[in-house]
Amino acid sequence: MNAPFEQQAFDIPACYVDGYNAARALDPALAERYIRYTTLGDPLADRAVEQLAAIVEPHHVHRTIAQTVDRYHDPPKDTPEALRELIESSAVVPEWFDPEIALKATKAFLRNSDMVLGGLVGGAIVEGFSTLISKSFRIRSRIILNGVRRLKQNTLQLTEQFMPGGLEPGGDAWKLSLRIRLVHAQARMLLKQSDEWDTPEHGMPLSAAHMLLGAAAFSGRLMHHVARLGGDFSREEKDAYVHVWRYTGLVMGIPEGIMFHDHASACRIFEIAATCEPPPDDDAIIMANSIVNSAPILLGFTETQERREMAAFIYQVSRELIGNDLANSFRFPKSRFIKQVPLLFLRNRAEKAALKLLPRLFANRSIKRFDALLDASDLGEIEHSYALPTTLHDEDSRDW
Repeated sequence: MNAPFEQQAFDIPACYVDGYNAARALDPALAERYIRYTTLGDPLADRAVEQLAAIVEPHHVHRTIAQTVDRYHDPPKDTPEALRELIESSAVVPEWFDPEIALKATKAFLRNSDMVLGGLVGGAIVEGFSTLISKSFRIRSRIILNGVRRLKQNTLQLTEQFMPGGLEPGGDAWKLSLRIRLVHAQARMLLKQSDEWDTPEHGMPLSAAHMLLGAAAFSGRLMHHVARLGGDFSREEKDAYVHVWRYTGLVMGIPEGIMFHDHASACRIFEIAATCEPPPDDDAIIMANSIVNSAPILLGFTETQERREMAAFIYQVSRELIGNDLANSFRFPKSRFIKQVPLLFLRNRAEKAALKLLPRLFANRSIKRFDALLDASDLGEIEHSYALPTTLHDEDSRDW
């Protein structure tokens, strides 16, 4: 009889040894669980992309996946079996998912959308790239071009999953989450085949552990940044926000056995996972700075001087959100004398107070804020594409 997964011996990728020992002092069980999943990918999605690569021509991949996703309840008869299994399993809504709780998260998200976007760009995404996940993206990416695209995709997913019905099978957020899952699996396959990835040193590229860390960063940890920027999520709304992300994480392939279940557990997972990770290296520096320098483009600043000024502002906000130690390791510009986060907090709270007193006067402001969020997440034609990268380096790949 096999021993339970938690009791089986496991290999620790070399770069995680020091972080794992530090994390064990805080939470031995959670640290071990996280490290175990640094060597695991996403079996269902990995089999799907391997089978697609073997039997479907690259220019037919989009059509094959799109037909299966659109007809998830009755896939075409010629659908590759591994893809069929992936889509069918992803269409099973867990019993614990509650649309009423999700609606609470939607209302809170719309009320705080600009602060959520600010906390995402200046805090959660940058912190995510302090981890080894940055290496996977740096190896593959055209840095600035893909930085803008990555921000748009993160913003689009954030927006779609909080729209009513977005995460239901067949909904826009559900489809986008599946697309991201398949892209991750394809990238994982390409990286594993490459001499540029050192598995004994770094574990599995885009591992299940990193998917968990990312979901925790974009949910529980993000709520911390939003509060500092003046957001007014209640405790119940924070749990509701994480409730939605818990479901999103399952659609994206994170095993339910390691998934967080509320705001507190998401924050704890982020803390222990970040402690397990090795210190930021050159790849982390490159990716974190690419995100900050891509953000002004995302926000619609096209003139060079405007972009530089906005990037300087975002650098300062990000430094205050993530802390000086991490900002210094990223080689962010030195801190300015005037702190920006307290000013943003006061401005956002004052606006909320005025909105309660004069709701009609500020109604257009809310509409404009949401329109800006939609503009920031506009991916154009590729939003509906299921094409997958065909080479390790994006500059050599077919469009996807």
